Amino acid sequence: AVARSRAGDHEGALPLLEEAAADRPRDEELLACLLRGEAAVRGTAAALERYERHRADLAERLGADPGPALARVHAELLAADRPVREGVLFDGSSLLGRDGDISAVHALLQTHRVVSVVGPGGLGKTRLAHVVGRNATQPVVHFVGLVGVSSPEGVVGEVGSALGVRDSVSGRGMPAFERPSDVRARIAQHLGRAPALLILDNCEHVIDAVAELTAFLAAATRDLRVLTTSRAPLSIPAEHVYPLGALEPGDAVQLFRQRATAARPGVRLDEGLVREVVTRLDGLPLAIELAAAKVRVMAVEEIARRLADRFALLRGGDRSAPGRHQTLLAVIDWSWNLLDEPERRALRRLSLFSDGFTAAAAEAMGALDAVQALAEQSLLSVDEAAHGVRYRMLETVREFGQVRLEEAGEEVSARAALLAWATGYAHEHAAVLFGPDQFAAVDALRAEETNLADLLRRALAEPDPATAVPLLAGVGALWSIRGDHARIIALRTAIIQAVTGWFPPPELVELTRAALVVAIANSMILLDERSEPLHDLLSRLPVGDATDPRLAAMTKVTLIGAPSNSAGLRDRLRELCRSADRDEALVATQMSAHVLENAGDIAGAVTATERGLALLPQDEGPWLRAILHTTLAHLTLRCGDRRRAVGHARAALPVLSRIGATDDETQLRSLLLIIALGEGDHRTAEAELAQINRLNDGGAVLGGPAVAALCAAELALARGETAAALSDYRLAVERARDLRLPGMPRSGFEPWVVTAEALALAAHAYHGEPADLPYGEELFRFCAAGRARDVLSADGRLLDYPVSGSLLFALGAWGLLRAALAPGDAVALLVLAERFAYNGMMAGMAFDRIEPYAEQVAPGALARVRAGYGDRRGAELLDEARALVGRLAAGQMCRL
Repeated sequence: AVARSRAGDHEGALPLLEEAAADRPRDEELLACLLRGEAAVRGTAAALERYERHRADLAERLGADPGPALARVHAELLAADRPVREGVLFDGSSLLGRDGDISAVHALLQTHRVVSVVGPGGLGKTRLAHVVGRNATQPVVHFVGLVGVSSPEGVVGEVGSALGVRDSVSGRGMPAFERPSDVRARIAQHLGRAPALLILDNCEHVIDAVAELTAFLAAATRDLRVLTTSRAPLSIPAEHVYPLGALEPGDAVQLFRQRATAARPGVRLDEGLVREVVTRLDGLPLAIELAAAKVRVMAVEEIARRLADRFALLRGGDRSAPGRHQTLLAVIDWSWNLLDEPERRALRRLSLFSDGFTAAAAEAMGALDAVQALAEQSLLSVDEAAHGVRYRMLETVREFGQVRLEEAGEEVSARAALLAWATGYAHEHAAVLFGPDQFAAVDALRAEETNLADLLRRALAEPDPATAVPLLAGVGALWSIRGDHARIIALRTAIIQAVTGWFPPPELVELTRAALVVAIANSMILLDERSEPLHDLLSRLPVGDATDPRLAAMTKVTLIGAPSNSAGLRDRLRELCRSADRDEALVATQMSAHVLENAGDIAGAVTATERGLALLPQDEGPWLRAILHTTLAHLTLRCGDRRRAVGHARAALPVLSRIGATDDETQLRSLLLIIALGEGDHRTAEAELAQINRLNDGGAVLGGPAVAALCAAELALARGETAAALSDYRLAVERARDLRLPGMPRSGFEPWVVTAEALALAAHAYHGEPADLPYGEELFRFCAAGRARDVLSADGRLLDYPVSGSLLFALGAWGLLRAALAPGDAVALLVLAERFAYNGMMAGMAFDRIEPYAEQVAPGALARVRAGYGDRRGAELLDEARALVGRLAAGQMCRL
């Protein structure tokens, strides 16, 4: 019975306790449990009545009073019967988004004597503490605000005054000269009468005195619980720290809406704009409320624009709020004033990091010694990230620090220290990025990617090429192996402008060489005459004895691929592939495989890629081997060898996943999905689609979301869900067309766009119902009237023959199956697609599927067209293809 009672099972224990107490009426331990259980189950009045019967019986039989333990239970019952809530206030508005925090704090108070709710100003710590106090299980709750206490010596007096212990038992005033230790003892005696919760609010400015008092009370009382709110922890053994976080985005948006509507009913609130505002305000409830109050006089768009100077904007608001909460500046200033000068200097300098920093980075800035103090004041948060401990500032605190940095005249020296750290860090890890420690280097660069990228953009904008070059060589190399080509494409124009007319000093020659190779290699799709400054500078860099052999080889191959050198590219590559220099042969072989595949020579591309694998040194990092396996997976599938394609894909996937190469992994998983569907294995296809959707959740690099929709369409077709499949094809086209890369002009023949359109057109040709035909006809007209001509008019060096062939096949399939073209013209488009080595691995693009239709509509036409083209392929048939699509665009072939 006692065990169940102490475990909190009062309802189950009560009948057992009553039965045991009937046999042992003088057992006060048993009776104490019975009184607590009865109070919990039947109410305090019933328990008090039982106690009174026991007390009267003792007095009558023995002339004695109940023992101390039972007297204590009686005091608890009396307190519960008349609960005390001193200083606890009720909210005038709801406390949004804090239900989980409130429950967590209540739970902690059940198991810990001292709980500290810690966080920066403006999070709502005080309001949360009031809610906890109102709903506390303790019968006695005292809320004591310490914001008005100006010195540590005043803490004990303020708490004693709030609890009323300055009056003696007889009512006489306590002598003015009574020592603080006497007041502490009286406070402990007062709080020890019954289970109590003492809430001490806003402790950070007198933290040492609060810690000393709390430690004393925890040791001097039996059942007292203490809840503190502060920007810094007490750092005493009895304490459990509860860091209060920012509001979740949904709650933050709801809070803004609620406050804005209260300020101006009928205000127009755009969801996306409101979400942007609350995100920029770090989810701080106070900042959100101050911003929402501004809708009285301005639109949300204006509020968002003015957040560039948030401290000037966010003033006023709630007149009932304390002064330190009436402006956002005052909230941060309260913490700032608690710092010593070395800590203030550290905050100013560390505010330059846009994405947090490590202890090593803080040390490089001369601010390591102050990190602990800043974290304890909640001006820094501490994240236990995958790559170690990382410190972060709220954006509001960062802006405050940068304002103070400028005011102190330290901005130039602080930025110099930051750039010295960043360029050194980037160079250190980029130097080993392609060696055996590749994964560690990737992790290190990824950890600082945002900081390095922000500094790179700033250096390009100024422009400061001496800073931009080492940063680009570092973080740009990470983007290269991760397949984030769009990141460099977006910076291409700025890179060209920054290096035009500039030449590096001797110590930056190698880094400049690496940066230029990275920039050119990642923007191959855009290589045109505008890229000449990059090639020109690269060609003028001196080659010294210290040149890295691989970098020298990459430079040589990059230069022969310059736009001005496009004539004879394949011959020069073929010569370099036979070079005795292994690095030259390896790099040339890689580029040669790409050029051969683009030209439609799939077998030649396979041979070149396999030779590249054989040339790889043993100490090469795993990424290059994985990329070659990735290339072979796609090429061998094009050759119809599913088994080899799966083997190459499985060899590459673990490495690509480990380094975060999302686009390459998406492409490989789509390949495995197509193979699984070809073998009737829907379960494996479904698993791969789930992985593709995971990788592209929220958008991925380049065409990932479009690939996800195409794979969903293929799976739906295999299941016989035609309507769903056609819907997914249309979604894929929409996603591909909507993709916009900063710095990359729309050419109209991006591979992800053309591929999506071709697959959608072929699917509608085969499966379109009457309701689907308008979409198919419109897509056919669009591709026939201009898309095909645009694709085939591309510069010969950039023209992707297999992608172009896919579009020719889709046009021919629609023309044949929907009788939109003369049969001979439709067949000619199909044969041209075949000679362009189009990708026919998806079910709707398979040539052996369309072939029977062609024979039925135009018997013998396929053989005649093939014979007319002879052995010519790819570029040798480009004139015929251009003439055919020219007539198609002019409407000379259409039956519609």
